[in-house]
Amino acid sequence: MLKKILVLLLTMCTLVAFSQEPHAVKHLRDSTPNIAKMDEWLTVKLSQSTDVEKLAVITPTTEIRLSPNAASVTRLGVSYRFLSASYSYIPRFIPGNNDDAEKGKTKGGSFSAGISLPHWMQELSYSRVKGYYLENTSDFNPDWTPGKPYIQFPDLVFTQFEGMTAYKFNADFSANAILTQSERQLKSAGSFVPRLLYRYYINNDKSTPTPGGFTQKGKNLELLIGAGYYYNFIIRERFYAALGLAPGAGYIFSWITTRAGDGTTAYGSQQNFIFRLDGLVSIGYNGPRLFAGAYTRIIESAFRQERSQVITEDDRVMFQVVLGYRFKAPRLLKAGVDKLESKMPKL
Repeated sequence: MLKKILVLLLTMCTLVAFSQEPHAVKHLRDSTPNIAKMDEWLTVKLSQSTDVEKLAVITPTTEIRLSPNAASVTRLGVSYRFLSASYSYIPRFIPGNNDDAEKGKTKGGSFSAGISLPHWMQELSYSRVKGYYLENTSDFNPDWTPGKPYIQFPDLVFTQFEGMTAYKFNADFSANAILTQSERQLKSAGSFVPRLLYRYYINNDKSTPTPGGFTQKGKNLELLIGAGYYYNFIIRERFYAALGLAPGAGYIFSWITTRAGDGTTAYGSQQNFIFRLDGLVSIGYNGPRLFAGAYTRIIESAFRQERSQVITEDDRVMFQVVLGYRFKAPRLLKAGVDKLESKMPKL
């Protein structure tokens, strides 16, 4: 059943891709000496990642660091030719994801889809996490010691829609060989990659405010433009080591709703300059059928809130291990993509 759903998903994504890039389709299957395209194979992979969204607000006198009760997430990914999709969830049986007595209960998951043409790359994702705890509880409760329950926010919900549009200058460099494994990089190559990042996310404490207290809901829109350079070192065609660094800058627009315990509600808005730095280090094996790898990704972003000394940070160091295999593409999927490619000149 899952296989049929994934096939249907990729076929639907194909319709979108062809409607948006009619002139690029006829080049999708072109080969270069540097890249082996795995057009006849459906790539399926399973990964374990520490990619969890944490929240931090820092003032001159106070530091608030919130984290979900999730040490890692499990992700199932599938890709075919230039299309990719993945689903991730928080498995409760993995150590670090189930210590509810100390850190409270966290639920969450995400979905992403991507299109990668010879030069253009597009990614979209959605994620939702409910249930956070205060990492630095000892700063607010001097009596707290390790082993005791942290201060918890079970009704705090983080919802995110995120996207990236990028252009790869060097067609001999395969981003797919690193990210989706739908291609194999045969010779070392790199590329300059400018990109546009956009993210809309909501932090919403849905708990009922206590008398004298308050809860908040924040809506945020980030728009950033940046550029970086990525390089993939190939050893004997099957082993690789990839590096990349991409700074970016832009603006974040925020709309804040404050709900007080006496029933009153206040509204505010602001816009702030934001800086972000992305780094990637990856090593792995990418054979004709079997592949595996390990990734480290660093995301550092920060902005100073308007007319204040308050700094909001998003600092993430993510580790991921991947294991996957390429299967012969289902006849239905292959025939559908081939048919659409053949009709593109007419469209």
